[in-house]
Amino acid sequence: MKAALVYDEALQRYDFGPGHPFRGDRYKDFFTLFSHAFADSSLFDIVRPQPAHEEDLLLVHTPSYIQRIIEGCKTSSIFDTDTPLHPGLEEAARLVVGSSLTASSLVANGRYKIGIGIGGGLHHARPHKEAGFCIYNDVAIAVKSLLERHHMNKVLVLDTDVHTGDGTADVFYRDPRVLLVDIHQDPRTLYPGKGFIGEVGGGDAAGFTVNVPLPPGASDRAYRLALEQIFSPLAEAFKPDIIVRNGGSDPHFADSLAEMYLTTAGFRMIGQKVRETADKVCGGRIVDLLGSGYNPQVLPAAWLSLIAGLINSDVAIEEPLPLPKNDIENNMVEESRRVIAEVKRVLGEYWSIVW
Repeated sequence: MKAALVYDEALQRYDFGPGHPFRGDRYKDFFTLFSHAFADSSLFDIVRPQPAHEEDLLLVHTPSYIQRIIEGCKTSSIFDTDTPLHPGLEEAARLVVGSSLTASSLVANGRYKIGIGIGGGLHHARPHKEAGFCIYNDVAIAVKSLLERHHMNKVLVLDTDVHTGDGTADVFYRDPRVLLVDIHQDPRTLYPGKGFIGEVGGGDAAGFTVNVPLPPGASDRAYRLALEQIFSPLAEAFKPDIIVRNGGSDPHFADSLAEMYLTTAGFRMIGQKVRETADKVCGGRIVDLLGSGYNPQVLPAAWLSLIAGLINSDVAIEEPLPLPKNDIENNMVEESRRVIAEVKRVLGEYWSIVW
C-alpha cells in the first residue's frame, strides 16, 4: 500500500522572518530532495491539505486564544518572544494543522497505512498560549480528532523532537486514552525545561506520560536503546489503535539549537523502529508529522531518512556534513542506559512489564 505525503507549497508561509531559526523555506527544500529521491517511485501519493477550520482548532484551543492570535497576527503583536506574530502567519498555522488532520484522516479512514504530514509537530502550543515557534498544537488536535471524530479508543504519541512536547503533554496529562512517549534532550540543558522522568501524568492517566530525557550528546545507539527498551514494550502493552510520531531533524549532531548526536542513519532507524512496532501492535497504522530542525543543510536529509525508515526504503541518503571526530556511535551510551533504567524503575509503579 502506498503512503500519503501531505504537502502544499503554501506551507512556506509558516515563517517567523529573517534572523529567526524557523524559516518557511524548510518545506520547499525538503520537497525538492524528496522529489529527486523518489522521482520514479510509486510508493507515495502526494495529497494537498485544506486549512483547518475553527471547529478543528477548538478541539484543543480556547475561543479567546484563537481570536487573540487572529488579531495579533493582523497587528504583528508579540506575546511570546520566540513566537512573534505577523500578517499571514495565522492562516499558515491553520494549513499546518490541516496537513496533520489530513494525514490522520487518510489513515483512520483506511485509505493508507502511513500518512505523513509535512509541517506538523508544533508541540509546545497550549490551549491558551503560543510558545516555542508553535501557534496551534497540530499534534494534539490530530490526536483529539482521531479519538473524537474517528472513534479510536487509544492513541500512542511518540515525540522524538529534541525538545519535550510540553504542550501535548499538558493536553493529555489526565487522559488515559493517550500514551505519550517523549524522547528528548535532558530538560536541565534545553528549552522548555520540562519533561523530567517524574512527570508521569495524573489521575487515571498516571503512568501514561513517559519522559526519556537523554543526556546531551546521546547518539544513534542511545536512541535505539530508548526505542527498544521503552517505546516498543510500552506500545505492546498499551495496544494502541494508531501511532502518531512527531519530530524533525533537531536531534542531529549539527543542529544549531540542541546538543544531541543523531546521524541521518539514526533518523532512518527511528522510522524503522516505529514501522516495526506499528506492524506488531496496530496493523501498521502510522501518522508521522515532520516540522522541526534548525540547520537547513541537515533538515531535508534527516526528514527524508525518517520517511525512508517508515516505508522500508533503501534509498541512498548521504550524511550532509562531516561526522564529529569523536566516537559518535558510542557517545553517552552508558549515561543513557542509566536514564533508561530510571525510567523503567519509575514506570514499574504503573506498568506490569517484564523489561
